[in-house]
Amino acid sequence: MQIYLVGGAIRDRLLELPAPYECDWVVVGSSPEEMKSKGYIKVGKSFPVFVDPKTSEEYALARIESKSGHGYHGFDFDAGPKITLEEDLLRRDLTINAIAEDDMGNIIDPYNGIADIKNRVLRHVSDAFRDDPLRVLRVSRFMSKLNSFGFSIADETTKLIAEIVKSGELDYLVPERVWLETEKALQTECFDLYFKILFDYNAIAHIYPDLEGIDRALCNSSLVPYRNASPEMKLASIFCALDDLRGGNVIEQLDEIQSRIKFPNSFKFFTKTVLRTSKIINDSKDSISANDIYQILEATDAFRNPENFSIAMEFHNLVDGYDQIIKIIIDAFDSCKDISYEEESFKGLEGDAIKDKLVAMRIKKIDSSLK
Repeated sequence: MQIYLVGGAIRDRLLELPAPYECDWVVVGSSPEEMKSKGYIKVGKSFPVFVDPKTSEEYALARIESKSGHGYHGFDFDAGPKITLEEDLLRRDLTINAIAEDDMGNIIDPYNGIADIKNRVLRHVSDAFRDDPLRVLRVSRFMSKLNSFGFSIADETTKLIAEIVKSGELDYLVPERVWLETEKALQTECFDLYFKILFDYNAIAHIYPDLEGIDRALCNSSLVPYRNASPEMKLASIFCALDDLRGGNVIEQLDEIQSRIKFPNSFKFFTKTVLRTSKIINDSKDSISANDIYQILEATDAFRNPENFSIAMEFHNLVDGYDQIIKIIIDAFDSCKDISYEEESFKGLEGDAIKDKLVAMRIKKIDSSLK
């Protein structure tokens, strides 16, 4: 039984990216029974993957794979104790991810991944690359992750990606797995490059048909201001760009889009918030009224959730030329946020009269802040 560090941790260390690194391990010459006897916990449903309960790091038995069906799960595998490290590395997607290190610190690089790191090239390990359609998304994600290093995609790898797209295999990917790759891409600075590459390869139409037209937003660089924002803001920026392109109908479609793309409710809630407030701000940016601002405060649930309001304003403030109007809205909120039902003027009021009085007092304060 031999254990090797593999993949991303070695790649990122060689690129001198900051630690900590996500460590994945491959185990050669072992079996599920031996792994369990040593205290590892099996977590892989399809593949023999185990977790060390002390470190939570994953340990996978070395395996070879063969295509047997469609999509990400359409594989048969052999994870017997005779599978070698080189055979396991051969099944991996890119040469830069097919580098291993033994417990003595010796590097094993049978497919010249180190050379491709030095030359800044994303290159497939073998023609088996075409068997897994998810690799189209992974290559796009690595381009967004490693953009600052000047990586490019090898011509021969580009040809295989084109073959995958043409084959229709992307249509068999389950939405949850597609979203997992996309969420990782949203955690990179150049997230917009991920979508651009998928569009350039004609993959968007297969995996995200709801994002039809995103190429125009990518071409005019409208997503660039959000490169250092949170993943929620980045996804919201995509839908805001699409909303502008489609004339403002995205919010009505968002629940249905979520059912297909499978992004979390927190992403949907934030996207709806900024879509609602974007329309108000865009329509009134030249002369915003107290009523306009109150609508924005209601749309962001500002009085009950001021943090949500702050994040929404941070999102809008990234748009060039919006800093002044955002400051006006924030100052207006500060002027009325402390008005509550506890004040003397609410005595004797009941039901809707209390709410109407509160709204009127808040709008009056906002109006005063605008003068």
